Amino acid sequence: MLIFKQLILGLFLPAVVGGGIFIFAKLLASKRESEHKKDWLSGWLVAVALSAGYSVGYIGLEGSPPFPPREGVHWLCYLVIIGLISGAFWYASRWGRLIVQIALSIVIPRLLLNSAFKYTWGPFEGIIWWVCLAVAIFIFWHIIQQSLTILPAGGSSPFVYFGLSGGTALILALSGSLRLGQHAGILVAVFAVSWIITLIGQRSDDKWQVFPLGASPVVTLIFAGIWMNGYFYEEVPAVSAILLAIALFLAPVGRIEGIQQLGVRRSTVVQIGIIALPVVIAIGVAIARSGLFGESSGY
Repeated sequence: MLIFKQLILGLFLPAVVGGGIFIFAKLLASKRESEHKKDWLSGWLVAVALSAGYSVGYIGLEGSPPFPPREGVHWLCYLVIIGLISGAFWYASRWGRLIVQIALSIVIPRLLLNSAFKYTWGPFEGIIWWVCLAVAIFIFWHIIQQSLTILPAGGSSPFVYFGLSGGTALILALSGSLRLGQHAGILVAVFAVSWIITLIGQRSDDKWQVFPLGASPVVTLIFAGIWMNGYFYEEVPAVSAILLAIALFLAPVGRIEGIQQLGVRRSTVVQIGIIALPVVIAIGVAIARSGLFGESSGY
């Protein structure tokens, strides 16, 4: 029964739901492109695919999320819904988008880490953590948006996020949090199916950006939520958490002239490889910390 819950409800069903919506979004985008029209709907449907895929997996693993949430992990389902609502208005106003980013960056740490603010940190320490986390989320959000435009069109974006979510799931499992690792596993399934669908339907002249900027709230909030839960409530090494967060910061290396001269295919491989390097190191640190091959090194 446990295997059924993990594989079917936590992986297969999210992939089917998210993949189905993703296919519809891609078909709609292709149709609008052939008509030389631009619309926000197909882009927002990608955010719907990510949000719906994760929400289905969450309910499959946890059941309906309680309200108000009692644990940090209970907020994860609400975060993707908040991200989805934000993504629907992402192109309405530049200043409105900035205000939403600032507001959510401030509010999210206080919601997820309520018990730490109440029982672990003192007032001064709590304020320091709050400010640092709010700034970190705001910066990470902009890194996500940057990566969505810098990564080459086609399968590169879903593959990079597939690897990032896979590394997250593995690190969480090595750190003793199988439950939270399963939530990262839902993202693995959703990003994997989006990557496979993109590869299957990709044409040589296909310039469709798989993850539009409107999907950035969903991607940002779910990764930030999982990572904060992993670091503050589980035993994810600080070095691993930092390396995961900065991996996408390396996406602009693809714009370096020397790398671009390698050609499209080779430059893409180099770009993805450099992004993957911090993730691989983060996994190595988690393995060393777990004591899987010997005594824990105590990172």
